[in-house]
Amino acid sequence: MILWSALLGGIGFGFVVAVPVGPMSLLCMNRTLQQGFTAGLATGLGIALADAGYALVTVSSFRIVNEFTAAYALPLRLLGSLFLGYLGIRGLLPVMARSKVEASHRGILYCLGSSFLLTLANPATILSFAALSASLGTSIGISWLLPAGIAIGSTCWWLLLTATMYWTCAKLPTSFTRWLNLCSSLLLILFSLYGILTALTG
Repeated sequence: MILWSALLGGIGFGFVVAVPVGPMSLLCMNRTLQQGFTAGLATGLGIALADAGYALVTVSSFRIVNEFTAAYALPLRLLGSLFLGYLGIRGLLPVMARSKVEASHRGILYCLGSSFLLTLANPATILSFAALSASLGTSIGISWLLPAGIAIGSTCWWLLLTATMYWTCAKLPTSFTRWLNLCSSLLLILFSLYGILTALTG
C-alpha cells in the first residue's frame, strides 16, 4: 500500500508542479509552434526526466545535492538564463527550411537534451522536491516509485499541453500562429533577463 501511495503521490505531484506557466512551459509551446508536436513533446519529456532526477536525489542524498546547488547556484542560474535568452532570440529569427531527417533526429535529441539541462540548471527546483519528501514522510519518500510517479505525472501534463497547443494551432490562421510564436519568444527573453538580474543582484 505504501508503494502504491508513493507512485500515486508522485504522479499527482509531478503533474501539479509542471502545470504553472513558466519559462519551460513557454519553451515547450514555442517549439511546438515552430517545429511541431514531436519537438514540443520531446521538450516536455526532457523536463520530466530532469524532474524525476531531482526527485531521485531528493529521496536519496538531498543534503549532498543541496550543498552542491548552493555552492554553484550563481553560475547555474546565469547559464540557464543565458541559454533561455538564446532560444528566445533564435525564435525571433526567420525560420529556415529544415529537412525532415534533421527535424526527426537531430532536432528531437536537441529538444530533449536542452530542456533536460535547462531544468537541471535551476537550483530552486530541488526545493519543491525537498518539501515533497518531507510532506509524504520517510517511508514513502525513500521509495524509488516516487521519482517514477513524478516522471509519469509530469509527462502526462506535457503530453496534454503539447497536444492541445498543436491541435489548437492547426485550427487557427497562420498569422495568429506566428503571433503566438513571437509572443512566446519575447517572453523567453524577458524570463532570461529577469533570471540574469536576479542572479547578479540576489
